[in-house]
This record gives sequence, structure tokens and C-alpha cells, in this order.
Amino acid sequence: MAVSPVMTNSAATTKSTSSAATTKSTSSTTTTSSSGNVGTGSSANELLDSFMTLLVAQMQNQDPTDPMDNNQLTAQLAQFNTAAGVEQLNTTMNSMGTLVASMQQMNSADWVGRDIMIAGDPKVSTADNGNQKVGLSLDSDADEVTVTLTDAAGNAYNAKLKNVEAGVHEYTLDDFEDFQPSDPRTQADTSFTVSFTATNADGSAPAITALKPAKVQSVSFTSSGAVLQLGVDGTASLSEVYLIE
Repeated sequence: MAVSPVMTNSAATTKSTSSAATTKSTSSTTTTSSSGNVGTGSSANELLDSFMTLLVAQMQNQDPTDPMDNNQLTAQLAQFNTAAGVEQLNTTMNSMGTLVASMQQMNSADWVGRDIMIAGDPKVSTADNGNQKVGLSLDSDADEVTVTLTDAAGNAYNAKLKNVEAGVHEYTLDDFEDFQPSDPRTQADTSFTVSFTATNADGSAPAITALKPAKVQSVSFTSSGAVLQLGVDGTASLSEVYLIE
């Protein structure tokens, strides 16, 4: 007579536990695999990839009686496309800015040996080979500009310029007339500091900047851009140059 196999309670419990563990492990593996497909990047394209992965999963598991709203889906996709376009535009503009800065630095090397005008306290001299050039920059038109030459002793000599237009202007000592109280150009080997004041008939005073000449000796390059080396006149950035001769 055959004897039927008998499964003890202990064996049944062991099998059940093993089956549950296997099921839990498989579920955990499936969950991990599924979540691993979702990116965590911060760029527009990476976020769009993550969105599409989640969207596909949501569509596969959506309630057929209550499907997703197509209008909301279209709006979300449009936002991602706009973000991606803006990100690409920013990248392009940054590249163009770097290119322009590089070209500007290369072109600034051509300034070596050139005469320029920069803001400062201009000085002129009646000595042979002394500087006789000065300049000014006006923010707006001026009915009258007073030019004052002051010598080392503090003596001042004034000349007038009439109807000066806005912008940068360059002068020599010969361009000034009718000095008061006397003509300082008759004094030999004398240096003068030059200053300007601008006025209008209505009492307003346009902003005016005195300019002095300088020669570019060399050009150095820093992280903030090209720097013009001007010898005894110091240094100047390209934005500080009012006039190039």
C-alpha cells in the first residue's frame, strides 16, 4: 500500500516565506528599474526627457474612463520647448560675448603708438616742442565755454568759445582768442593747467569734461579686458578713451 507524502507545518511555512521573499525582491527590482529611468538633470532637455518618461508611464496606467486633459499636456510641452529655446539662446549669446571680447583684445593691439584723448587735467606749454593740445567733452550744447589757463603762480587767463556743440572737441593754443586779462601765449617756456566751464543763456550749466592727450605705449590683457599702458599718464581701459587720432 502506497503512503502519501505528508507536508509538515514547518515546511509549508518555509515555502510560503520563500515565495513571499521572492515576490518582494522581484517587486523591489521592478520598482528600482522603473524609477532609474527618470533623470534628475537640471537642463531643459534633461527635464523634458524626465517629463516624457513620466508621461508615458502615466498614460499606460491612466483610468480609461477619466483620461488626461490634452490641453494641459499641450501647455506643458510648450513650456518645456520654450525653456529649451531660452537655454540655447543664452548659450549662444554667452559664446558671442566671449568672441567679441577676444576680437576687441586683438584689435586693441593696433592702438600701440596712437595718440588718444582721456579725461584728466590737461596741461599746455609755450616751450618748444611743448604740448599745445587739449580737449573737452560736452554732454549737451553750450552757448559759451570758458577756457582758463592757470600758471604755476596761480595767475589765470580766460578765453571764450561760442556755440559749442555736444560731443568731443580737440583744440590747440592757437584756437583760443581774446584772452583776458592778457595773452598767456606771449610768455616763453611757461606751462599752464587748463580747465573748462560751460554755460547757457538760460543759466543752465551743461556737464563738461576736460581731456588730455596721451600716447599708447603698449597694451596689456587682464580678465576684465584690454588695458592701455600710457607711460607717465598711467593706464586706461578702452571705455575711458574719448578720442583716437
